[in-house]
Amino acid sequence: MVLIAVAVTAVGLTGVRGAGAVQRPRSSQQRRLRRPVLPRPRRRSASPGDLMVAQWCEDAARSLRAGATLAAALEDATGRREAMAPSIDPILAAVRRGRSLVEALATADARVVDPASATGLALTVVRSCADLGGPAAVPLERVAATLRTRAAIADEQVAHSAQAQLSARVLTLVPIALLALLVLTEPNVRGALATPPGYLAVILGAILNLVGWWWMQRIIGRPR
Repeated sequence: MVLIAVAVTAVGLTGVRGAGAVQRPRSSQQRRLRRPVLPRPRRRSASPGDLMVAQWCEDAARSLRAGATLAAALEDATGRREAMAPSIDPILAAVRRGRSLVEALATADARVVDPASATGLALTVVRSCADLGGPAAVPLERVAATLRTRAAIADEQVAHSAQAQLSARVLTLVPIALLALLVLTEPNVRGALATPPGYLAVILGAILNLVGWWWMQRIIGRPR
């Protein structure tokens, strides 16, 4: 009987070990291997400014005058101006895959070829030159001149609005500074602010101050 009990106990322990081996949880490395890898979202880079696109157009025009094709000139200019790469590289990649430059521009992102932007204006002219043929150096140089003029106008607007910006800051910050000074130096003001009408006056004044700041910023606006 003792031998039978020992045998049954040994079989039971073996079964428990086997079950434990079957139900053993997977290691963290195995779980990581089976976990699906999601693509990381791409960061949107800021669109190039007027001066950057103007320099890019001038570089492309110089390459064209040196005898390069339009696609080669765009690639050469993009290699010199890295800020243009996010907008131009997809178009050049489509050309390398066998598409024409017109087709590559037609399938480009709508934000890139938007004529309202500096890059869109330049690419619209490039597309017209690729579609109609003929020398493209002169149109690109004219685009560069237009963008430089637009950048100069924007800088002039910023210079003329500097005084208005300063006035808006003064009219916004002076009441706050004056109230802080009176609270620190005048006991009567501190006592008045401790009352409900004082709280109401401070809140109403802060709201009117913010509305005035917003309205002055709206009047001054941004360069267009």
